Amino acid sequence: MNNAKGPLRALLSPWLAVALALLALVALRVAQLGRPPAVVPASAPPEVFSAERAREHIARIAAEPRPTGTAAHRRAREYLLARLAELGARVEVQSASVLSRQWGLPYDAAHVENVVARLPGTDSTGVVALVAHYDSVPGSPGAGDDGSGVAALLETLRALRSGAPLRNDVLLLFTDAEEGGILGGRAFMAEHPLAGKVRIALNFDARGAGGVVAMFDTGPGDAWPVRELARVAPYPVASSLFPEVARRMGHSTDLSVFKRAGIPGLNFAFSDAAAHYHAPSDTLSNLDLRSVQHAGDQALSLARRFGELDLAQRGREDAVYFNTWGAHMLAHPIGWVPWIAALVGGLFAGVVALARRRGAASLGRILSGSLAFLALLSGVAAAVGGLAWVLRRVHPVLRVMPFDPYNAPAYRLALTLLALAASAAGYRLVRRRLGACDAALGALFVWLLLLVAASLFMPGASFYFAWPLAFALLGVAAAAIRRGDAPATWADAALLVGVAAPAVALAVPGPYLLFVALGLPMAAVPALAVALVFGLFLPHAELLGGGRSRRLALAFALPGAVALVVACATGGFTEARPRPASLAYALDAAAGRAHWLSADRDLDPWTAAYFPAERAEAPSIEVPFVRVTRQSEAPVVALPPPSLTVLGDAARGGVRSLRLRIASARGAPWLLAEVASSTRVLRAEVDGRRVDESFHAAQAKGDVRWGFTYMGLPPGGIEWSLEVEGSGPIEIRLMDQTYELPRELLRGPRPGDIMGGPFRLADSTFVSRSFSF
Repeated sequence: MNNAKGPLRALLSPWLAVALALLALVALRVAQLGRPPAVVPASAPPEVFSAERAREHIARIAAEPRPTGTAAHRRAREYLLARLAELGARVEVQSASVLSRQWGLPYDAAHVENVVARLPGTDSTGVVALVAHYDSVPGSPGAGDDGSGVAALLETLRALRSGAPLRNDVLLLFTDAEEGGILGGRAFMAEHPLAGKVRIALNFDARGAGGVVAMFDTGPGDAWPVRELARVAPYPVASSLFPEVARRMGHSTDLSVFKRAGIPGLNFAFSDAAAHYHAPSDTLSNLDLRSVQHAGDQALSLARRFGELDLAQRGREDAVYFNTWGAHMLAHPIGWVPWIAALVGGLFAGVVALARRRGAASLGRILSGSLAFLALLSGVAAAVGGLAWVLRRVHPVLRVMPFDPYNAPAYRLALTLLALAASAAGYRLVRRRLGACDAALGALFVWLLLLVAASLFMPGASFYFAWPLAFALLGVAAAAIRRGDAPATWADAALLVGVAAPAVALAVPGPYLLFVALGLPMAAVPALAVALVFGLFLPHAELLGGGRSRRLALAFALPGAVALVVACATGGFTEARPRPASLAYALDAAAGRAHWLSADRDLDPWTAAYFPAERAEAPSIEVPFVRVTRQSEAPVVALPPPSLTVLGDAARGGVRSLRLRIASARGAPWLLAEVASSTRVLRAEVDGRRVDESFHAAQAKGDVRWGFTYMGLPPGGIEWSLEVEGSGPIEIRLMDQTYELPRELLRGPRPGDIMGGPFRLADSTFVSRSFSF
């Protein structure tokens, strides 16, 4: 009888209850982050958004790649115009030339065709703009990016038309050349008469093929739109941490042009299944329609809400906001940040004072614990980041995937478990020299320092450090200090689970979303976040034996190792999961030579046939934005090169003024124009857009040539005017690009388990020619 009670007592022990409760809380929170709402069928009432109805739009729009200036791009625009007319919107096409200097040389330029549709309001106080881009990158059908956004807006318009008219005007803006540098959005804001009437902008985009739709960026004065998002949107996923991170990573979408104009806005996107991002596999069959449903639910609910508000009464304040459990959102004015930080700092001081009075900790040992925790963070990031680095160099699948593999969730799980194992092993080392309370308060002191830094420099991120820290401090005070070395009780277990729930709700999304956003190439960052979150739960780790034995580290390491083996063994390529492989053809018309190009590290058998080892050459041909890794000689195909016509050439006062017309004789939609000589460019005008800029610093160092790329090149070409220093000779290099290979040179069809990639090089034909005069 007594022998039977032993195992039963162990099964019902407090430490096992805490372990199971923590596992359940984390699993539930991750499930909430990764599971979009169910698809609403086409039979739903007309006033409801249905992803099944939107699917028909995606099937048409994403039937083929549609980069700006191509015939497929024109067909997508014609479909848009037809559907919008059927839905009763006032629709027009805004044609414009635009040039952006945002990303430096070569500058981005394009001829864009924005589709602008308006649903008039009954007593409008301003315009509510719903925005998505209808172009795609070359080679990708763009079902997710951004066929999903376009379809969501069309279905939203249909649902709006099924109800009573709204008070405010609703504008549906389908921008062009977003993939070329947000060029369509720039043209709209610079030239369209409705741009000045927009009071709120809602942008819908994607950088993957599934996942929940997160609101990841905002415009100025975000307290007002965030409050409405929390009020009316079904299952909003939002955090003021996201914009702080996005701004520092340089992410740019169509919302950025509204932000620069001082217009409030919200930016929505899903970003899981990133293996399909900008790839030929971004097809309707690979798109998760639940993500489209989530985007559409947000678009429709917000369009109705902002469509009825007095847009003249919008606020100008910013807010701190975040999700708790499920779809619940909390927000507070950004002005509260210093006061909240001060309160949490006071709580920390109080807990430290209590620990010292009970003899559980000292200031010196707490400082030692902080230094030890910083070392732990560095060690975990280095170990997991190093493992990911090795995997990406030795695993045959990971070596060729530009971002994430198709089975990325398996790698995320494995690396998360291994990061936790490394954290637990590090904690056990710390506990050899420090007490449990010293170690816990030392880790939380690092959190306090991060809270102070966030409050000063990234106030939108302050909540992430403030509230988890506050609840962790309560756990330390109530469990580690009060209990001391006494055996754990059920009251201790209940208390630790209680303080863990808020910390899990707020802190766990950080590592998960970082893994989704950054992928394996930057696995060290989410691994560091995992270790940081582990620091909140040191009393729990202590209760689970992490400070005394290897048990906790092994509990993470063994399943982590199994998950890693499974991930490595299940990531092979199939027709449903094709391998990316780049192959391009480049013709130098003046030299009469042609080459095959590739950007791949490892060649698949089909591509390798174009690069015989005995005729391999070091890369010498430059393609903007691409690092060419290899080239080999190719047969010369008689393709007409780009043309340059001198319309004017005059010199005065040491300045030479040139007026040129450049065009593609073969109707290519993309062209690069650059000054290949060391001539100093003083001013320029591209298709009527003036570029007032003296000699660029990068050009002065010899790093970058002065030039620009042009998307949507008209059949007759464009004018390009230059003012250069001196009257000496100048060399101009032109290179145009079409998005297909010369069929007569292909050695059979590409196997079904191989696709073109990356998009800037793959399956393209480049023809170049230089001109000196």
